[in-house]
Amino acid sequence: MKTFTISHKGKRKTNEDVIIINNIDSETYLYLIADGMGGYDNGKVAAQITAESVLTFLSNIDKITKETIQKAINKANLAIRQYQEKKHTKMGATLGAVILSKGIAKCFWIGDVKIFHYSNNKLIFESKPHNLINELSNSKVLKEKINTSKFSHIVTRSIQGNVKKSIISYQELMIKEKDELIICSDGVHNIIDSQTILFLINKEKTFKSFIDKLNDRLKIEAYDNASLIGLKCSSNYVL
Repeated sequence: MKTFTISHKGKRKTNEDVIIINNIDSETYLYLIADGMGGYDNGKVAAQITAESVLTFLSNIDKITKETIQKAINKANLAIRQYQEKKHTKMGATLGAVILSKGIAKCFWIGDVKIFHYSNNKLIFESKPHNLINELSNSKVLKEKINTSKFSHIVTRSIQGNVKKSIISYQELMIKEKDELIICSDGVHNIIDSQTILFLINKEKTFKSFIDKLNDRLKIEAYDNASLIGLKCSSNYVL
């Protein structure tokens, strides 16, 4: 498994994204990005609490399923709420993560951190963010001539102390040798979409050179915090 990370503060004063890469057991790894929500206090703290809470919970259970992942998120919500009550503040985070073990990628997300799966030079899967534009996608509102771009930045699910607003989306993927998995915050995918990523992966000779090219571009173009985990899968993960 080849793993690469990128994280830039962009034009922001601080970087409120948190990346965690950690083994849960000898055959299972967690790859996670938590994105502290802009406009709230203590975004970095919220992202850190969320990431560490999820890791701790998943590391201490016998079986990881969609239901136990949701329980991990609920625990993170509780930790956020307790911090808010103690500090009299408002904060939150969005999250995207992959649990990889024996050829299965268990993907889950809340908010606008995206997950991509590429295989044989094709985009196989792209997660759908929890934002207002997607909530309204089947509504008559979007059939009218309105500026939809502003709705894409309004998240409808996040981890900020309310369990009802932090229900995960979940997807299991079959992973083959040489497949690529990418987890990225909105600071990345708002600039470089899934097809552009695919073009760059296919253009470059190695996955590392793709990461380097992407990193160079984000250094120049990123306005918001921009974080990414890139995985090039090897045979020991697809047994």
